[in-house]
Amino acid sequence: MSENYLQDKRKSVRFLITIPIKYTKLDVECFDSKYTHDISSQGLGVISSEKLPLNTPIILCLKIPDNGEEIVLEAEALWSRQMADLTYRSGLRIKNPPIKPIPLVLRTIYSRL
Repeated sequence: MSENYLQDKRKSVRFLITIPIKYTKLDVECFDSKYTHDISSQGLGVISSEKLPLNTPIILCLKIPDNGEEIVLEAEALWSRQMADLTYRSGLRIKNPPIKPIPLVLRTIYSRL
C-alpha cells in the first residue's frame, strides 16, 4: 500500500464534534436526524441515513446545542460513502464564506458540561 493512501488531503484543520443538523436539497424535501462528524472552516463531515447527491447545492442548518441557535450554510457534497451500519458519511464543502469552527466546538462542549 502506498504512503499516499494514508496521507490526509484536507487543507483545513478538522475538529471532531457532533452537532445536529437538518438539510434540504434545493427545491426538494427537507431531511432531519443528521449530525456532523467533523467540522472545519471550509467543510463538514456529515453522517446521514441516505446518500447525499454529489455536486448538488445543499442548504444546511447547524443547530448549536447551547442555545438552539441555527446557523444556515450552503454547501455541496464532494463525496458520500456507505458505512457498515447502513448510514452514509459524506464530505461537504461550504460554499458561502468560511465559518469559524473553534467557537462552535467550544459552545458544543460547554453545553454538555
